[in-house]
Amino acid sequence: METERKLEQVTDCALCPNMCKYSCPVFLATGNETLSPQKIARLILYEEKALIADRQGFFEVVFGNAMCGACKRHCLYKDYDLREFILAGRVKAFNEGWLPEETRKRIDNFRKYGNPNGERALIEKGTGSTGYFISCSSYKDESILKAVDRLVAASGEQVQQFGGSDICCGGPLYYAGDLEGFRAAAQEMAARIRDRKLERLIVDCPNCMKMLTGEYPKADVHLDVEIVHTTRFLSALLGEGKIRVSTTDTSATYHDPCILANDFDITEPPREILQRLGYRIVEPVYSRTDTHCCGGPAGARIGEARLARKVSEMRVNELRQTGAEVYTSACATCKAVLALPGMKDITELVAERLVDG
Repeated sequence: METERKLEQVTDCALCPNMCKYSCPVFLATGNETLSPQKIARLILYEEKALIADRQGFFEVVFGNAMCGACKRHCLYKDYDLREFILAGRVKAFNEGWLPEETRKRIDNFRKYGNPNGERALIEKGTGSTGYFISCSSYKDESILKAVDRLVAASGEQVQQFGGSDICCGGPLYYAGDLEGFRAAAQEMAARIRDRKLERLIVDCPNCMKMLTGEYPKADVHLDVEIVHTTRFLSALLGEGKIRVSTTDTSATYHDPCILANDFDITEPPREILQRLGYRIVEPVYSRTDTHCCGGPAGARIGEARLARKVSEMRVNELRQTGAEVYTSACATCKAVLALPGMKDITELVAERLVDG
């Protein structure tokens, strides 16, 4: 550990009654105590004291976490985030040449194409001092891309849209424990933003937003630009009258993306948008800062496909129980992973109800 304070923190966590496990989506989806926050902390402590002989078993545990922030949100201790210690375990795994197969595939793609999904074409259009970063998840979703185009055109805003090809926030490298690679990707991303002379950057992916605002500074990469999530951008357009919408009388349930809720406290803007559109919101049992992670694509935050699938299935069932007519979220990854019939990104819902003139 870097400091005695950090050793004390993880020791406190390892000896805690472990009640935060009831907010942990991986534990709830699997019932596996080893993957609960306190047990992970205990294994990290044992590994620090060189008491673990099974290195692969330890690495499997640190990649068996959603990194969603639920344990931090419901932690008894201040200024403590177990994810920092889990990341340190992943760094050791990466440095020792061990990665889950799904994670390795994403990293291989990143090294070949500069992004985790193998996108090869660059999307670049528009002008102005406001940028819109198209994440790797939204890049694959033609409906979201068309919705963004419609909203930008209707608002009259001058927006530079860019993404795809070798433009990536570096998140896949970060979660794989490749911090040197992540720093290089962050520097490249910062250069792309500077080259576009942006003053404001709209980001649709909560994970990208976490990288840009939280992890870049830790890697000594600093962005001189205001970073805004799409929901705040849409809320401002509606509030300022830059776009007009018709209303509906339909029930909707909103899935809070875990990073957006736990790391940024952005839970009300999307609901305000839905209310402006006339939707009757039916809340799932676990919502806002009690939300459950979608599970993410295999190899991303959760290393193993089987675990990611169990978390996703649990969340799908929770949303279905609302009986809502429309399912929506504010994260392209969540939309793709949950894949409920008719599920849409909130950007699409706004675009569908645009009124011309």
